[in-house]
Amino acid sequence: MPAVFTARPATAVDYDVYVRLFPELGTDDPTLPREVWAAELMPHTMILEQGSDIAGYAYVVILKETGYVRHVVVAPEARGKGAGRALMRASAERFRAAGCARWCLNVKVENTVAIALYSSVGMAKVYESTPMRLGWDVLARLPGGEDGITARRIEPREDAALEAAFGMPIGSITNCRARAGWVLLRLVDAARPEEARVGFACFNPSFPGSFPFRVARPTLVRPLLDAIRPHARPEDTFTQVVVENDPATKRALVEAGASVRMEIMNMEGPIPERV
Repeated sequence: MPAVFTARPATAVDYDVYVRLFPELGTDDPTLPREVWAAELMPHTMILEQGSDIAGYAYVVILKETGYVRHVVVAPEARGKGAGRALMRASAERFRAAGCARWCLNVKVENTVAIALYSSVGMAKVYESTPMRLGWDVLARLPGGEDGITARRIEPREDAALEAAFGMPIGSITNCRARAGWVLLRLVDAARPEEARVGFACFNPSFPGSFPFRVARPTLVRPLLDAIRPHARPEDTFTQVVVENDPATKRALVEAGASVRMEIMNMEGPIPERV
């Protein structure tokens, strides 16, 4: 008989579920403190149960027209029973109820089991991304930047133009803006002040790192990181960035001394009626 799973909204008592299962993602990212998880992840998290047992969780974000599956984690003891598909089904139901027609996620390129699941529900590879770690000393070895480039905070009225310029789902920057303590910065070209496609970053000092982190060309990485650095905690000697669909910027960072943490694949597709 197939396993029967039920999904429910997370509550405050599920923090321990998150702490136990989050490392299964294999990202080496730190687990969030209880109060941060409760404020930022809990409202968007669903807990999967099989009877009285915890089978996994999904953390999903609604970006206006697109559903973003951030975490899909199956408990080790529940693997091979259909828990991953049940989490995707619950995610699809939540997205459809919010009016989303498409969904997206990121997955490690070597996670063939997960990629097969996501492909089976209509998702396909769009591009690859690379989370990277760099010491602040890397800045001195990056290309020297460009004249006339300055940085400033992103104003809310600019969110949509920046998202469109860099081909991102509507609501991506607005979602970052809702997170306490995050710093949203953009680059401006004095020669073309109306140009949105220059560079921007959403920086989380407590991580520390930037995602999204987008530049129009590699020579803009240094001025964007220069703008981020004053917002970093004094004790942090490094930062992290996710380079998305940008081999030239990845190459420039590696040549300057940044390290690759992993390789991930962005997958997207229409939300099917049946998952």
